[in-house]
Amino acid sequence: PSQDTSHQHRTSVAYRQRRPPNQGVVRVRQVRFVAVLAATVLLLSAWPSTLAKPPSVTSLFPAGGKRGSTVEVTAADAPEPWPSEAWTSHAGIKFDPIKDKKGAFKTTIAADTPVGPHLVRFFNADGSSQPRIFFVGLADETAEMEPNDKLDDAQFLENTPVVVNGRLGKNGDVDAFSFRANKGDWIVAQCHAYSIDSPIDAFLHLHDENGSKVAFAPDTHNLDPLLAWQAQKTGTYTLTFAGLIFPFNSTARFHGSAHTVYRITVSTGPFARNTFPLGVMRGSKTPVHLVGWGFEKHRAIQATVVNTSTSSKTEWVGGRGLAAPVPVVVGRLPGLSETEPNDWTESALTIAWPSAIHGRISEADDEDRFGIEAVKGDKLRLRLRATEFNSALDPVLSIEDANGKEIARDDDSGERQDAMLNWTVPADGTFYLAVSDLIRSGSIAHFYRLEIDRVTPGLNASFTPDRLVVAAGKSAEATVTIGFADGYKGTPAVVVRGLPEGVSAQIPATEKGGAVKIKFVAAESAKLANVPVTLLVVEPGSATTRRATTPIGMDRAGGDRLINSIDQLWLTIKPKPGSDKEEKK
Repeated sequence: PSQDTSHQHRTSVAYRQRRPPNQGVVRVRQVRFVAVLAATVLLLSAWPSTLAKPPSVTSLFPAGGKRGSTVEVTAADAPEPWPSEAWTSHAGIKFDPIKDKKGAFKTTIAADTPVGPHLVRFFNADGSSQPRIFFVGLADETAEMEPNDKLDDAQFLENTPVVVNGRLGKNGDVDAFSFRANKGDWIVAQCHAYSIDSPIDAFLHLHDENGSKVAFAPDTHNLDPLLAWQAQKTGTYTLTFAGLIFPFNSTARFHGSAHTVYRITVSTGPFARNTFPLGVMRGSKTPVHLVGWGFEKHRAIQATVVNTSTSSKTEWVGGRGLAAPVPVVVGRLPGLSETEPNDWTESALTIAWPSAIHGRISEADDEDRFGIEAVKGDKLRLRLRATEFNSALDPVLSIEDANGKEIARDDDSGERQDAMLNWTVPADGTFYLAVSDLIRSGSIAHFYRLEIDRVTPGLNASFTPDRLVVAAGKSAEATVTIGFADGYKGTPAVVVRGLPEGVSAQIPATEKGGAVKIKFVAAESAKLANVPVTLLVVEPGSATTRRATTPIGMDRAGGDRLINSIDQLWLTIKPKPGSDKEEKK
């Protein structure tokens, strides 16, 4: 049948006649808005880097791996855009992004990679992340598995030694691990959490098969605990791990987060606490003895040789059968060992100096004395180091004349509240340096390093920031602060090494020291680059050279971390938009 369309026609006409006079303008504006929105989307898709940011990686999991292994490491938060590139402080560690698994890296650790802590940076065309600590160890490794919040749900560790990589994932989280130990075994649990920049003050408890607490681990030279306890009987033991947030706040509960990661080395065999001597001379080949727990019962290498010529102040060493590597101080002073008896001036040996003496306050009321010959006006710097080695010694250092009269004394003026004295010799003669414990205690764990050196003029240098981005055709500044120490009167200069092609550094006069602005200038034709740059402060015509450093990590109120500063500025160069495309063409 036919349809009457006249009504529809009339309604349409009537509607057009009743339309408000500005409705066409509104429609035009809507069309324009949609067009602008579409153009914006196209623009952003064409140039994604215009809104990109440098990677912001707060933690790594796991935060380390066994030397000679391959492990999957997840960066949190995942670097953008993905896949991201990574730089490591040693060529033996390679982070290769897994393209279809955002934030994950296939991490290969070469068999000849030095054990100990290393650094990783993640970077893109817009800059880099802060450096993160990655530890290379000796023992097999495993991952924590939930649920393991209670003693009855503890994760069983089939073999020891083993490194457990874990995360306290939520507030209130507690992780428990059980393992077997034989009577007489030394159970040692070493934690790295605060040490790798995790926001936690951690603690460890050890329980026997009945659930009774048999040992508690106190803090060491920092907030991380170290537990050592000798098993009284054969059985299954359980470690529980938890902690409070750091820096501290009013929250009194156990802390957890995606970034609260840790590494716990669990051992029932030989475990090295330190070396003896505690330090070696840079550039020399020095045998050291490994000291700790469990060596008397288990066969393991207890001696090794340290041979280093690097500028690092610390070298990490290990040996066959050990659970974890141990740090050794590296310095420029020749080393000597204490010889007993030396409690009195009559029995003290006169030693050559400058030198570093390694010794122990082996029993209660023990004192060690060392004679030195000096002339009037000699300026000496004496440092008695113990705390940083996790020594039980609360060091006291005294200077006595030939008659035994005390001339000077100190117990906490040095770093980490160790003892230090700057002393000017009042007359020619023989003087005695006396080492003791503040509360007169002593044991095999009361070890120390006494450094006897001359006060010599010198330089120190620092820089900020630790990262810098420079666009092609523009410039950016970093500040190098030069300090003069102990009467230094030279004329230092700043030297920049490692600049990429097309980038120069404008360096003002630096003779007076203080804060110096270094301007990094990128030419219009500068290409994309991400490189570490070294800032040296030198004195022309002399051997005086200092690498400028900058601190990394969070608040250090809880003590030192495994790495506390870096000596390279990370420089990112951003080319002109489209220049990369032109080069590819």
